[in-house]
Amino acid sequence: MKRTIIFFAWLCAAAVLTAAEMQPIYMETFDRCIDAEGEDYGYTGGNDNQWGGDIAKAVVIYQDSPEWSFTYCNGAYQCLKVGTSAKQGSATTPAIECVGEAVLTCRVAPWEGDSIFTIHISGGTTNDDTWFELPKHKWTDITVHISDIQGSLKITFSSVAKHRFFLDDVCVRPADPDAGAIRTAEGSSLDWGLMGSSYSASKRVLHVTGTNLSDDGISLEMEDGEPELFSLAYDKLPADGADLAIVCREGAGVGQHGTFLYMRGTDKTTGKIIGKRVMLLFEVVAVDLDGAGTRPNPYTCGDVITLAYNEGTVWSDTYYWVTGYVLGGVKRYQNQYDGISLEDNLSLVIADAPDETDDHNYVLVQISHEARAALNVVDNPELIGVQVKVEGLLLNDNYSPLYLGKPGVRNVSALSQYWRPAKDNLDEQDPMNGTNDPDPETSIEQVDADPVATGRPVFDPSQPYYTLFGVRVQGNGYHGVVIQNGYTFIR
Repeated sequence: MKRTIIFFAWLCAAAVLTAAEMQPIYMETFDRCIDAEGEDYGYTGGNDNQWGGDIAKAVVIYQDSPEWSFTYCNGAYQCLKVGTSAKQGSATTPAIECVGEAVLTCRVAPWEGDSIFTIHISGGTTNDDTWFELPKHKWTDITVHISDIQGSLKITFSSVAKHRFFLDDVCVRPADPDAGAIRTAEGSSLDWGLMGSSYSASKRVLHVTGTNLSDDGISLEMEDGEPELFSLAYDKLPADGADLAIVCREGAGVGQHGTFLYMRGTDKTTGKIIGKRVMLLFEVVAVDLDGAGTRPNPYTCGDVITLAYNEGTVWSDTYYWVTGYVLGGVKRYQNQYDGISLEDNLSLVIADAPDETDDHNYVLVQISHEARAALNVVDNPELIGVQVKVEGLLLNDNYSPLYLGKPGVRNVSALSQYWRPAKDNLDEQDPMNGTNDPDPETSIEQVDADPVATGRPVFDPSQPYYTLFGVRVQGNGYHGVVIQNGYTFIR
């Protein structure tokens, strides 16, 4: 009997400890916003099931704890109304002391005819949705997991484009370490940035992690927007997550584009469906360039500089042709450009004019292997002031357009990746100059439906091939119409 009593007492103590650990860190109910003693102070709307009209006019807002900050807010019936018909409103909590991870919960309902509100976390990060579209005439329970809290956080609830809403029961409590979750290191949106009006397919990697999910794994589905512009490496991830490759395909016109990627799993403990939504975004812009990145019509150095500061316009796995006048090699300091050198055989400095002196107009070219012998200024001093063409990458694997701190062309290495005039004829011009001159690798001579009947070559993925824009394709992930040796193929 004694043994049983001791065990029961320990169990009760553990239950009390667990309950204490999960007590709210912060709570605001707005319950003091209420008309007292029959006086009408305008505390109407929200909890009395009124959602619009001549309501929520109370100027004084009573809080359970002080130091909230309000912009265009009013007291409603035991809740808060944020925003007006003419002004965007916001309500910000006091600084909430916390370290590590926490969970924010609140109740929100839209004003009649409105629907949108946002949450902004200051002092922590979240991978959950922070932009919400609410169903009308009802309260919605919102949950946001917050991590990386260093000591305190503030939470701001904002209306969007004059969308008013009611806010109630704001609570921050410690995170349950065993709760099922799907997280992404990139947050709730994956932005490709700006793209030129002619662009090639690009890949981004979304880092997904799962916690306490069932063995069914994480299912993936793209919905809304323009899902046809994106493709996924697979439609399901392991329960503990994985890196997910997402390809943005060709085909979008000038303007903003996007879709939503939905990830769903099942909490192993509770059986509850866990969801995570990520918005995939990019924008196509009309970039004013002199060239097209092909050998007959290469980008100028000015083009490369323009592209470098429109990150996302070009892609790390696509090769482009660039032309410029050789000014010298690169003098380096701590792996950064530090001037022009005539003793460097690893790279080139090129510009649109042979006498350019403003280093803001310089492009740096990385040369190696076969190309280095013909292009480095140590062994080829006659190239100083001479126009050359090179074919290389304009972004590295981390999507940076900078090489040694300046816009650059990388990985110029093969004999087929450069053109320079002969040593005995420095005035020589590339025979493929101008868009009217045929390029046997990129021009369209004919379109045949049956290669066997016509005797035309069969597509060889191991040999160079190009998009309809004349851009060389690297790797095997590209799909669409391509050109190889003057013939068109569909991959």
